[in-house]
Amino acid sequence: MGRSLEAHITAVDEEIRALLHTAEAGLQPFYGMMLYHLGLDAERKASGKRLRPVLCTLLYEALTGDARAALPAAAAIELLHNFTLIHDDIEDQDPARHHRPTVWSVWGVPQAMNAGDGMFAVSRLALQRLRAIPAERALAFAGLLDEACVRVCEGQFLDISFETRTDVSTERYRAMAAKKTGALFAAATAGAAALATSDRTVRDPLAAFGAAFGQAFQAHDDLLGIWATTERTGKVEMNDLVKRKKTLPVVLAFERAPARTRQRLAAFFDAPAPLPPENVEGIREILDELGIRGLIEAEIASHRSRALHILRGVAAVAEARDALEVLERLVASATGAPEPAGAAAT
Repeated sequence: MGRSLEAHITAVDEEIRALLHTAEAGLQPFYGMMLYHLGLDAERKASGKRLRPVLCTLLYEALTGDARAALPAAAAIELLHNFTLIHDDIEDQDPARHHRPTVWSVWGVPQAMNAGDGMFAVSRLALQRLRAIPAERALAFAGLLDEACVRVCEGQFLDISFETRTDVSTERYRAMAAKKTGALFAAATAGAAALATSDRTVRDPLAAFGAAFGQAFQAHDDLLGIWATTERTGKVEMNDLVKRKKTLPVVLAFERAPARTRQRLAAFFDAPAPLPPENVEGIREILDELGIRGLIEAEIASHRSRALHILRGVAAVAEARDALEVLERLVASATGAPEPAGAAAT
């Protein structure tokens, strides 16, 4: 297994395909829904960045020199993540993901729920393939993944509950994001350390690295949800506003707007979802008036800087520093920054 990002993605995808294979003809459409969602069906190349599983394999490789033993854990992480996305698409009634129809919009809600549940169950089976890992380390990883799953569900509950409120503080929003997004990033990074070593002085900083990266990634995703084009995201333009979602830009706007502007903003959100185009445009204009995009970009940069600082501290115990360099570039590209000029080995 090579140390390029593409090699890690390919290895994770092969592991997932092995888990979603069935010889029973009548069940092939069941697994086909999962493969379709993952972009692993025959129609096209794989879609998605596989951020969370390659965080796990790259860090495991950095710590041990070889990522292969951690591939089942990486597959479990990706399957768990995508189980939540299938259900999230149903809950948000999103018609598209990665530039094509979502599972529920093709096969209907009942079968999409089935596919999501099946993907969760297969993520648990993936852990049975961690045969090259000492049992106590594999068990520690499973515990981290289960805890993260609960945190993600808690975060999703909070995220949905925020849609009907205009009093969500940035503190509450960031706590939600730490659960919904940061928890699985932290599980991937701390999980890699748990699989590789029993040393808590390695595992704890890597959990903090994953959490900081997750916060930067979520803030960048919130920025894209308002200011990116459909061509960039594969979703409806300004879809977060159309759905009345209280993402970080909106929460910041409510906190920072003068009273009269805050009243205008609340009035635009009074209509039920989906918000009409004139309301969406009005909200976007207020966000631009308040300079919210610049504030979000500064927050992304802060989380990214913290994540990279922690990651560079791992170089002293790394067996494969070039894997850390790949990780640095991944953190930069996934949060909207140019690739860092320096490397983890410097």
